[in-house]
Amino acid sequence: MNIEAIAPILEDIIRQSLYEKRYQFGFANYRGTSNKVASGTLARSVEVQVQQKNDYTVIQVLMEEYGQWVQSGRMAGKGFVPVGSLMRWIKQRGLKGRDKKGRYMTDKSFAYAIQKNINKFGIRPANFLDISIEKIMNDERIVNLIGEATYEDLINTIEGI
Repeated sequence: MNIEAIAPILEDIIRQSLYEKRYQFGFANYRGTSNKVASGTLARSVEVQVQQKNDYTVIQVLMEEYGQWVQSGRMAGKGFVPVGSLMRWIKQRGLKGRDKKGRYMTDKSFAYAIQKNINKFGIRPANFLDISIEKIMNDERIVNLIGEATYEDLINTIEGI
């Protein structure tokens, strides 16, 4: 079976999962769904490598380190998110914060408010890798490649008798 042919398909499926508007955000009075892409850095960083280890083949998914937080979320009370990262996210999303009186806040003040909120409530997990795995199992391109390989393996086994 040609595992190297599957690697770019896996990368594509994982990237598409990040771009889908299916991830819930918000709370009781304000809910919505969005994607998990602000700058596209995480999606662009997804790389699938195929490595041969002794008698078996390993498929490894690599991405930016913060992908683990997007996948698993963040528990409440587990420290503070870096303000610089939040400020970049605010600018990339084009967000503007308002104070209790409805006046616009500076991006830095808004970032500190978000940081405090994340520390207090956490971030819900996106589970984009789990979503990707479901898609991978049903993807026709992969099913066809695996089906052909299984057929070839069967023929080779029969010929080897």
